Amino acid sequence: ISESNRLSQLSTNVLNLSKIEKMSILSDMESFDLSEEVRQSVLLLESKWQKKDLELFIDMDELEYRGNKALLNQVWINLIDNAIKYSYEEAEISICCRQITSSEQGDCVEISISDRGIGIAPEKQKHIFDKFYRVPTGNLHDVKGYGLGLFYVKTMAEKHGGSVSVKSEPGKGSTFTVRLNK
Repeated sequence: ISESNRLSQLSTNVLNLSKIEKMSILSDMESFDLSEEVRQSVLLLESKWQKKDLELFIDMDELEYRGNKALLNQVWINLIDNAIKYSYEEAEISICCRQITSSEQGDCVEISISDRGIGIAPEKQKHIFDKFYRVPTGNLHDVKGYGLGLFYVKTMAEKHGGSVSVKSEPGKGSTFTVRLNK
């Protein structure tokens, strides 16, 4: 993404975070195919693929969901963008969208985005969803950000009655899973 697009994305996130704090964001609820929106997010980030040798695996069921489509799209963009950014030159990313029934949450949709990238140390994982927190990336100087992306992901998941979790191991990659109640 170009610098102007990155700044535009940051502005959008900051404005949306401001709206979240005022509880006005969910007024634009609509029904849509969640897996199709995730596919579109992948296509939006296609230019980033040119810098890496990317293998992409997509396993998606058609998932009808009611939520704020525009705000959730930014969730997928943030997670897919991070999977690409924090992968090695040969990136392998898997995206899985499915409907599940859990005893704790009942019917929900689950979107998992996995990479085989640099991973996150266990002691850093507890902070990654905090506002403005960025995991130190050592010698990855080309990775830019403000520490808002994962905070935004967590906030949007919670505002849609869901949650986000991470499983990660340094040197082996990360899986971010978003669960949204139906």
